[in-house]
Amino acid sequence: MAREDAKILYPPAQAAEALGVRPSTLRRWAKVYERVAGPLPRDERGGRLWPQEALAFMAEAKRRADAERISIEQAAARLAEEGVPERLDLPDRSDPAEQLLQALRGLDERLAAVEAELRALREENAALRRQLEAPEDLEEDLEDEEPRGLWAFLRRLMRPL
Repeated sequence: MAREDAKILYPPAQAAEALGVRPSTLRRWAKVYERVAGPLPRDERGGRLWPQEALAFMAEAKRRADAERISIEQAAARLAEEGVPERLDLPDRSDPAEQLLQALRGLDERLAAVEAELRALREENAALRRQLEAPEDLEEDLEDEEPRGLWAFLRRLMRPL
């Protein structure tokens, strides 16, 4: 089955749309792909064509580059060493429902990140409040003691006239 899909060749515009990148990005990626995996097939005018396995390779390289925060070149080189899935089920980006679903997934991921950040900020806020309460306790302890030296001088300065 993967061999039948591998025979399908996508022109650059369709390949870029399937990968969710601009054609200029796809041209740069083509050079990366050809450096690590070999030449892409060409049409009669010499333009690159993208087989399914090349799209799968670059989609996985993009996923890894984003996840590991490395360049597409590094991700592609690592992927070439490890191997790549032969097939990738690319979403039909022309389907509005698929686009909406992708957008909702992205929003859900962003919401989870914001909620995690909010939890961390609330914990930090609570810790800071506890630290602010601690000096009041210290001040109360100092009031019980007879001030000496600099403290006595400062307290006299602070007393109302």
